[in-house]
Amino acid sequence: MTYNIHCDCNSVAISLSQSPIVHAFCHCTDCRALLDIPFHAVTAWKADNVAVVEGAEAITLFQHPILKMQKHFCRHCGEVLFNTNGMNWRVVSQRLIAKCHGNELPAALASNRHFFYEQRVADINDSLPKYLRGTDGPRYEG
Repeated sequence: MTYNIHCDCNSVAISLSQSPIVHAFCHCTDCRALLDIPFHAVTAWKADNVAVVEGAEAITLFQHPILKMQKHFCRHCGEVLFNTNGMNWRVVSQRLIAKCHGNELPAALASNRHFFYEQRVADINDSLPKYLRGTDGPRYEG
């Protein structure tokens, strides 16, 4: 599969290919510090599966001063296109993907779990598995 995303002003276009490593809700403290949000609905991709197809010169990088994380955003409209994490994954917001697909998130990219749930700042009441320390392993039993 290939999914195409773009920024609000259409200066940057990105192609996401194959399947994401993860499509889930992230509750880690690092994402919260980088993005200033309580949790993040994400798709995470291998670097080779994320290609800037238009407007690479319009992408600006913010390197977090402490974390091994970056935000890549359009310098014209400010849209965050993706983040990178310590594993060099390209982390793309499910909200951005949905916005670029008629406000519908493709079913194959819908969250199928929560991870780093022990770091959460809000309890989430849904039926998805909640992994305490990563993308798998011990689960929250609530």
